Amino acid sequence: MDLTSFLLYLYAESPLHPGAATGDGALDLPIQRESATNYPLMWGQSLKGALRQAARESGWESEHEIQVFGSEVGHEEEGDSNGETTPGRLAVGDAQLVALPVPTLRRSFAWATSTLALSRLARKYAIIGRADAAPEPPAPEDSEGMAGAHVWGGTMQEVLGPCLVHLTAPPGGGQQPPNAVARWAELLADDAVGDAAHMATFTRKLREDLLVVGADTMTTLLRECTEFAVRVQLETEAKKVRNGPFTSEYLPAETILAAVVTLREKPASANTARLRALLDGALLRVGGDETIGKGMAWTRIIDGGGRG
Repeated sequence: MDLTSFLLYLYAESPLHPGAATGDGALDLPIQRESATNYPLMWGQSLKGALRQAARESGWESEHEIQVFGSEVGHEEEGDSNGETTPGRLAVGDAQLVALPVPTLRRSFAWATSTLALSRLARKYAIIGRADAAPEPPAPEDSEGMAGAHVWGGTMQEVLGPCLVHLTAPPGGGQQPPNAVARWAELLADDAVGDAAHMATFTRKLREDLLVVGADTMTTLLRECTEFAVRVQLETEAKKVRNGPFTSEYLPAETILAAVVTLREKPASANTARLRALLDGALLRVGGDETIGKGMAWTRIIDGGGRG
């Protein structure tokens, strides 16, 4: 069977709330996280639902939607002659964290990533047939970090969120070849953000402000640098609190996630072309709270030949 795999990048335009099933202590509505690493992610089933909704809103015919996404539970009449649901041809993996924006005392914010996050992304490039595109992930010490641009580093520790981190960086002057962090920053700037005019500022910033931090530092940043909002629901007429207060967690704007998306069709098929057109450079609604401006992400799709 022919398979076409893509790397799908999500770049958060607004805070994202891929909601978890249960609360977490005092946090009523946490985001989805991996149980082993505590890394935020977006489960594949959540992402696939968002892609199906985007296909509907873009005008896909029902026949093409069922071919790609399958018939929905409760709509067996759209399935086969036996009244069973039809499985779709699209497999959507979990969208795992690539880089998290964290506040800094200089340059407003930077993107923090880790050896683990970049290693996972390197595996995704291998899946789509571009293993040579991903540099070897750097591995800083647990309490330290590495930068790809000379604007970082020096004798003073840098403030990253609640952490003090000593960063090593290339010397100034631009005479040395780019280190591994700089090569990753270039790859992410090209593939995850792109060269569209409305993204140019962030593309340039990512090339300088990607930081690879140690495992201990990343663990702290993943917990402390997500966003929290305390909300209530009001009664329409009396303007009294009906529900709440309750606390919601969000991935901040500028977060970068990546997932592998595989279609069981040939690369030149019509559905493959539809999927490329749907996802490349689009603004996708993912996660909850869309009516209060959350859950918007720019998409980029990369295949074995590069840009989709």
